[in-house]
Parts: sequence; structure tokens; C-alpha cells
Amino acid sequence: MTNLLEERPTGIDRVVVQQMDLKPSRAIALSCKSDAPTLAILVNTSAGAFRFFGIERLKGALRGAGLDSDVPLIRCSGHELHDKALALVREGVQAIGVFGGDGSARTVALALRGLDVPTLPLPGGTLNRLCHRVHGHASLNKTLRDLSQAKPVWLSGGSANDQVFLVASGFGPWMEFQDVRETARSQGIMKGLGALKSLRRDLFAAKLTVPKTDRKSDVVIAAPAYVDDAFGLGPGLPNFPDRGLEVVEARLRGVTSSIWLAIAVLTRRWRKLFFVHSQIENEHVLEFDGEEIVGLVDGERRRFGRRVILKATPRAALVLSTRLSQEC
Repeated sequence: MTNLLEERPTGIDRVVVQQMDLKPSRAIALSCKSDAPTLAILVNTSAGAFRFFGIERLKGALRGAGLDSDVPLIRCSGHELHDKALALVREGVQAIGVFGGDGSARTVALALRGLDVPTLPLPGGTLNRLCHRVHGHASLNKTLRDLSQAKPVWLSGGSANDQVFLVASGFGPWMEFQDVRETARSQGIMKGLGALKSLRRDLFAAKLTVPKTDRKSDVVIAAPAYVDDAFGLGPGLPNFPDRGLEVVEARLRGVTSSIWLAIAVLTRRWRKLFFVHSQIENEHVLEFDGEEIVGLVDGERRRFGRRVILKATPRAALVLSTRLSQEC
């Protein structure tokens, strides 16, 4: 087998992490007992932070945390994350960090489901909302400095048909804007503006329908924690049930209501808008009066046909959380 643990920044004392009790009750302890590194980091070279800053930002954060001599960095593209994560597990790595965006960390976390190997999300993408959910912030330096107190925690999630998500999923023609963002990011602003032509004329046609209520919407967002968390606005309302999704439906009647919704989101008053409906569900069904439903699953674009079944998914992923309070 090819050894993936090829790139070790040189530095100070060797630090490794003990085998972890998978019950979220015990912090990581530092040890020198294992010949194989306990933590390895997969670096998605197509993620935003890597493209803008290269790998030096990550190496600097590792040096600041005293981990630079011992944590191997494995560069790979997004489509290689799944296979390289499994190869690292076969080589004996006990925890895998992911330097990338929400989609990168999700790919690795789902690849490791059932293997009792936790994923450590590290902020290297555009929004890094999974890091906010897991660690309570998206600071690379703080996450690595606090690694000694990290604990394995089961993270709840959701599923849209066969697609599991850990942060949020969104549906409707509005999700076509993802193409604009991704095109602008990879090819420039002018190309991104050109991608606006792909937006459908039914942007405000309210073609998403909930069969049990016959309520129509332009956009639907589902999150395993409060949707406020998915927006990156921090904790929502208290006492969220252990199992369930917050599902939000919005009927947008033009650009004005869209702007009003955006302002209400920033001030956390969107639940009071008359054209927004929010509910806690264990299962939610959407149908589309059109060709097919366009959706974003943790920020990655997917097509779902004309029907989506949303379900709450407990214990969706095992993650390493540096929160003092282990409530993700």
C-alpha cells in the first residue's frame, strides 16, 4: 500500500493523541505511545483557503499549537477525499482532520461512518459552517490550540433522499445561485455574472409543494440544528429536540421580499415574517411542479427529481469537538 503519510512539517517535540474512548466523555490526551501518527490532515487543494493562501496558513497554525513536527498533511483534490480517508484508517490513523469547506468535511465524515474514527473539521473553505457547529467558531488557530481538550461527539444530521447532510440542505430554483457563486469563484466575476442566464424564469413561481398541507414555497431550507446555525448566526432558540430537523419554507413574491428576508435573517427575526413557515419535523416531503428539484447539500449542488423526502438522522457522523460544552 502506498504510504499517504508523506508530508511532515519539521519542528519541535513529537505529539500524538491517545486512542479515544468513543463515548463523548473523555478529552484527547497527549502521549508518545504510538509509532503511527494518531492525527493526519487531509488538505483539499480545491478549497478556498488553499487556493488563496496555499498550505502555509495551516502549517503556521500547527506550529503555533506545537503540532508541526507530528501531524502529516496529505494534499488531495475533492474527489480523492473519500478514498484517501479510508486508506489512512487502514494505515492506523485514529483521527482525520479535514482542511476544506463543509462539503469536504462531510465527505470524509460520511466515509468514516461505522469505523469509530472521528473527523476533525478545520476551516479551509468559504463559509465553514460545520466548524461553527462542531467547535463553536471557525478559527483555525484556536481549533488546533484546543486540540488537547477535544472529545469525540456524535453529530446529528439529516437526509434528503439518499444524501446525508450535517449542516443544511436547501431546495428550489434559488439554489441555482450556487452556479453563479462557484463560477465566479473559479472563473472570475464576469463569468459568474454570465451564469445568471442559467436561472429559471420560475424563480418566484412557488413550485415547491408540501403535499400534506398543499402549501407552496419558492425556497425550503432544512437543518439538523436551528437554521440560524446553518446561516452562521450562532445558536437559535433553546431546547431544540435531540431528534428532528428545523424545516423552513418561504414564499418570495419578488426581489423586495427576498431583500426583506435577507435583512430579517441577519437580525434573527425571520421566523416572524408572514411569508415564512418554520417547523420541527422528523420527516418532511417536498414535491416540485416542474422538471426537477435543485438542491444544495452542505453547499454542494445536487438534483433530486420531482420529490424529496427529508428525514432526521441521529448519530450521522463522529466528529472531534473542541467545545468545552459538548453540545453540537
